[in-house]
Amino acid sequence: MNILIVSKHFSPGFIGHMKAWYKMCEECGYQTELYFDSQYEKFFDRNEYNYTTDMVNVENYHPDIAVVQNTGFENVELFKWCEKHNCKIFYILHEPYMGIKELMKDGNYFIKQAVACVLNVWLCAKATRVVLCSKYAEENCKRYMKGAYRKAVFLPLLFLDDYDEKVCTYREYFSMIGTYAEPHGSDIFIKYIREAYESGSKQKFQIATRSNISDMIADQIYKKMQDEGQLLVQQGRPLTEEEMSAAYRRSLATWNGYRRSTQSGVLPNAFMQGTPVIATRLGSFEEFVEPGNTGVFIDDFGCNTITNAIKNIEATGKVMNEKCRSFFLTHFYYRNQLDAFKKIVEKVEKEEMK
Repeated sequence: MNILIVSKHFSPGFIGHMKAWYKMCEECGYQTELYFDSQYEKFFDRNEYNYTTDMVNVENYHPDIAVVQNTGFENVELFKWCEKHNCKIFYILHEPYMGIKELMKDGNYFIKQAVACVLNVWLCAKATRVVLCSKYAEENCKRYMKGAYRKAVFLPLLFLDDYDEKVCTYREYFSMIGTYAEPHGSDIFIKYIREAYESGSKQKFQIATRSNISDMIADQIYKKMQDEGQLLVQQGRPLTEEEMSAAYRRSLATWNGYRRSTQSGVLPNAFMQGTPVIATRLGSFEEFVEPGNTGVFIDDFGCNTITNAIKNIEATGKVMNEKCRSFFLTHFYYRNQLDAFKKIVEKVEKEEMK
């Protein structure tokens, strides 16, 4: 059985997913190779991962299954090739269509998301299996994408475990980590940290993002916060896995105060590093956030509401850190999904034999 892990559309958020899927397939006993955009190369060691950026090599590899990680028009030609060469497609659908009202919450990203939804309909129609990563995604797929739902299987977002228990880092920042986006409430976080600072809060804040947010923090107040050591900013470039892990480990809590979400990669990465989240009650958050154990819910974006949530997490000490780690290992660590993945593959093989 030859399995190809694919991400032809570059997005740093999928580096960890691809590595976890690669290890899972390999440990299940399948021959495994990665096929991705050349921008991913610097993040993968050839001594540990077999990969290619050339379709000619894919053709010589003769994959039986292609596991496609993310959407993008780059997938169209690959899907056509798979159909022609009897290669099964497992398409991971991260964002099922959720209705026009939900898409409207994306603000400036509305058109981009609407186009992605249309593309997803075509990709799901061509796929052998559609992989969904949360109950919330399943519910929306069942409601709005019935054709895709008939092919659906469930596997959570998968990750390696990069936690190093020997690294002791003082947790002092309330952090926004990941891509800047209106659906993620990134503007709300940036507004909040200013309000908190101007009200006299001594809480330290951190922003770690590949997005260029220079315009969002151009006001002198943010420069003053940085000069005084109350705001740490890494932005405008893809951060290494080591930098991202360190950002989570420095955090007493991370921001998941989203306006709209199906699932969040920030949440499992935070839990991996033992970091609780502050989240809104939407998407899959109520599946994964256990109030008082792995995070705190907020019902509005008021300054006092967010500040009180931070204080509630601080008051728990290390208890929540340990519970976050436990939740990550149970739900998102790839080694706990080996049997589930084998069953999916075996069922597809049996259907092929009929």
